[in-house]
Amino acid sequence: MIDMVHAHAYGVLMAGGIGSRFWPMSRREQPKQFLDILDEGRTMIRSTAFRLEAVAPASHFYVVTGQLYQDEVLRQLPYLHPSQVLTEPVGRNTAPCIAYAAYRIYAEDPEAIMVVCPSDHHIDDAVAYQRVLHQAITYVAEHDVLMTIGIEPTYPATGYGYIELTGEPDEGVYRVARFKEKPELEEAERLIARGNHLWNAGIFVWKAIDIINALEKYLPDVAVHFAEISTYGEPGEAEDAAAAYRCCPSISIDYGVLEKADNVVVLPGSFGWDDIGTWSGLERYMKEHRETGGDEQTLFLDGSEGTFVRETTKGKKVVVNGLEDFLIVDTPDMLFIAPKGNEAYLTELIRKYPKETGVE
Repeated sequence: MIDMVHAHAYGVLMAGGIGSRFWPMSRREQPKQFLDILDEGRTMIRSTAFRLEAVAPASHFYVVTGQLYQDEVLRQLPYLHPSQVLTEPVGRNTAPCIAYAAYRIYAEDPEAIMVVCPSDHHIDDAVAYQRVLHQAITYVAEHDVLMTIGIEPTYPATGYGYIELTGEPDEGVYRVARFKEKPELEEAERLIARGNHLWNAGIFVWKAIDIINALEKYLPDVAVHFAEISTYGEPGEAEDAAAAYRCCPSISIDYGVLEKADNVVVLPGSFGWDDIGTWSGLERYMKEHRETGGDEQTLFLDGSEGTFVRETTKGKKVVVNGLEDFLIVDTPDMLFIAPKGNEAYLTELIRKYPKETGVE
């Protein structure tokens, strides 16, 4: 890990959501960001915070999460003060989440630069990532821009949105022409071939005042509720923020602000990023980094080509015979077995049985 801590840099970890696409491992009581999905000895949120320590002091970290998870955040990141956990009474997507953090941080430091990132993504090369963030913070400090970090694509992914670049780079930074939704495979192949598209990783760097100005211009029905709060950093903040959330629409920062603003830029990066958003994504990662999807001493696949197993009980031996192209997820209280590639079934199962599956 490198050390390029910036005095006015603040890390904002978005830790809402229940990660239902990783059911039954991820559930309402213990969602993906608080789990060691990759079986590497560290949860996703701990890894995210660890990487940010190179660019922002831990005293400048803020975690935005559901009220249910405040204690879990403090358990996993015990160096945080309770005031550094900003709780949401209801999920309202990323725009209200970022608005709350921006107004809270600006009240503390009008010169603040925010590094906003999801808490449940994986990065292989932490040093390369930290160098990109250092470059981004340095650029943002001198320019009134809204910056997103774009990932140089390695294959025509259909599970990510894309960012189209335009113009010549300024210190390696490009203007954003447009954001594109997740494409079909043929369209993804065309975007890759054109050479001017990056994956949208949902990682942002901007001055707090710049995102506040953008929110007030493009999403006034979100900004007004957080602008009215006078208790930031004081007793009563949580109650006032909860009231603000309940008045906000559910909208993403991409759709609500970034697709409309004219000062959006992107810094390309290549540091082994993966959002690992589905079981198929986890299998792909495991195949690239390990020979099998599980502990080679306890997992035995016999005549079961293409089957992926994720067991969570340490030391438990799993034997699979004659079952090809299946997904098997074994947790202490639930066992899920289904053909691979049928993620729509998982979504429907959770929709029909939210209480029984533990997502509600």
